[in-house]
Amino acid sequence: MRRRELLTVLILILFGISGCSRSSQNIQPAEASEINATTLEQNIDEESKKIAMLYQDIYEKAVNENKLGSLGVVQNIANRLGEYGYAAIDTENQNQINMLHPELIEQFIKKVEDKQEGEATFFSIIESGGFIRFDLETSEGKVYVTRSVLNWEDGIPIVSYKDCYEAYDWVYSENGYLFFEEYFPPGYDGAPGYTAVRVKSLDEKCRELNRQYILPIGYGSNNMFILNWSEDNFDTLNFYDLFDILYPYVYKNPTPYVKSLEGEIYHVPKDEFEKVIQSYFEIDSDALQAKTRYLKQNQVYEYRTRGFYDCACTPNIPYPEVISYQENEDGTIKLTVNVVWPEEHLAEAFCHEVVIRPLEDGKLQYVSNRVIQSEKNVEPTWYTEKFTDEEWEEQ
Repeated sequence: MRRRELLTVLILILFGISGCSRSSQNIQPAEASEINATTLEQNIDEESKKIAMLYQDIYEKAVNENKLGSLGVVQNIANRLGEYGYAAIDTENQNQINMLHPELIEQFIKKVEDKQEGEATFFSIIESGGFIRFDLETSEGKVYVTRSVLNWEDGIPIVSYKDCYEAYDWVYSENGYLFFEEYFPPGYDGAPGYTAVRVKSLDEKCRELNRQYILPIGYGSNNMFILNWSEDNFDTLNFYDLFDILYPYVYKNPTPYVKSLEGEIYHVPKDEFEKVIQSYFEIDSDALQAKTRYLKQNQVYEYRTRGFYDCACTPNIPYPEVISYQENEDGTIKLTVNVVWPEEHLAEAFCHEVVIRPLEDGKLQYVSNRVIQSEKNVEPTWYTEKFTDEEWEEQ
């Protein structure tokens, strides 16, 4: 009996339904069985619980030290699973650590391409300390996915959700990204059904530079990395959006300029607004005032938050991935960055070069951004332009 057929029988027995569904299931524990990856009749739920116990000490220490959810803890859990021979990575669609034992998934991908039969499993560590388990099976080029979620409840690992489906789409990119997706009919507004996993490892220095310089800003609600600009010409940058993003990094507190449905207008003191922007850009007061609405008489910047009509609040935003870097003679660093867009199954929606200038005490300035032209580039449709004052007043 093929593994997927066996899983279907087990699920029918456990749930008393005709198959897996997207809705959350309260899974009843099945009879315990020994962990045996080569036995087709293994019970996935019980095996997952025993696998979770392999890193219980890491989980409990993170809870006691209030570090659960940190990238370091996620890495430690993945490393522990890797020690036992499992393929493991961080949260799906985030890909901030290298996969442990990627060869297991690469072998499976090869079998899919060759239309051979094969199986593979990998674990996606989530911030709560649990994991999403993906059991993959292939036959005649088709891929079947069983996705189950394990969480800790009162210190006990519990499998809380299970879903199984035939992959509607299966893409393995040249640079080592695996994308697969569950089909949903048009109009479906539930959880996204796509998964993006980086299989090939990325240089750790690139990951460090990405976390330090690019991820804090990212691609949400700003145009900093999707347009060309430099210190010689800031015309394309929207400094209002960047003020909102950078404020917490400068003042070590959430921004006090709260958004609303309609959009709020604030008068920000000159020194406060300029401190945020000039902490990250080499721009003088006159140039910044020329690009914004500055009320000279009151020494304030008029700042309007985004509202409902220009909120740019889509959850399906790409994330950056630094793939190479170059240290220049003038002390700047040029980062080559791929825009990874899981929703569209794109490991490189487009590529751009960011030049940064490291300063003392870990500070930095952004010097320029340049989008590398290519016929494969896609439009950044996730981004919504902020209304001009005239457009906002018309709403």
